[in-house]
Amino acid sequence: MAEYKLPDLAYDYGALDPHIAGQIMELHHSKHHAAYVAGANTALEK
Repeated sequence: MAEYKLPDLAYDYGALDPHIAGQIMELHHSKHHAAYVAGANTALEK
């Protein structure tokens, strides 16, 4: 079965400054979204 992968962003984490801080973008992409992808892959294994 296919596995989900966290895609690279098409822009830098800091590209949305000053509206969204680069550190927040990095946190959400590399931690939160990565956890969602890992959870989806775990669910597929069951």
